[in-house]
Amino acid sequence: MGVGMGLGLALPEAWAPSDEITTMAEHFGSALVVVGFMFWMLPSWTSEVQLKKATMPLIGAQVLLVLVPLYHAYGSRTIDTDGMFYGLVGVSLVLIGLFYSKSR
Repeated sequence: MGVGMGLGLALPEAWAPSDEITTMAEHFGSALVVVGFMFWMLPSWTSEVQLKKATMPLIGAQVLLVLVPLYHAYGSRTIDTDGMFYGLVGVSLVLIGLFYSKSR
């Protein structure tokens, strides 16, 4: 939303999560589950040649999904770096590594 509105997006001082934000997060989360399932099943759906060709661009997309939270945690300091955050990053990196090893 901020990208679409540019600098015109101002958050109120007493911002609190609303039902709409929770719903949006659930939709984004379910989309990531579907994308994750597709990445998980891709090695069994494609031939060896197709998989080796598609691996690096797909891993690049997954790495971007890891870099964005890292930027927000350490660059702009908008995400708390607690155990949940490190768990998310750790699990994501393990899954990326497993996908890479399975595709080779």
